[in-house]
Amino acid sequence: MKLLLDVHVAKAAIGGLRKAAPHVQAEHISQWRGGAFLRADDAEILAACHAEKRVFITYDLATIPDLLRCWMAEDRPHSGVVFGDENTVRPNAPAEAASAIASLAKEMGNADTTNLVRFLRPAR
Repeated sequence: MKLLLDVHVAKAAIGGLRKAAPHVQAEHISQWRGGAFLRADDAEILAACHAEKRVFITYDLATIPDLLRCWMAEDRPHSGVVFGDENTVRPNAPAEAASAIASLAKEMGNADTTNLVRFLRPAR
């Protein structure tokens, strides 16, 4: 599974995620493609993720859901979006975020994530 963590997720979560789930290829948006997508709009990020079959992990509940609705209406696919909610998994707690993401990756395995929309849950 390939993941892209948005700016809302602590960059330090990458290290914990790599230890907890070494089979997961995770990148933080600040370093992915040399940081070229730090200022990109949501559609550009999702399109680039789709080109790499990369699931986008974000806490952006303000704009991404509307974009996904538009893409669904246009029958435009994406490679999966996993939303975090700071009341469930705190984005500024790297170990907590890494553990929750690793748990989700284990649960998902090699499943097809095309058009997947999920929410992070605390690791069990």
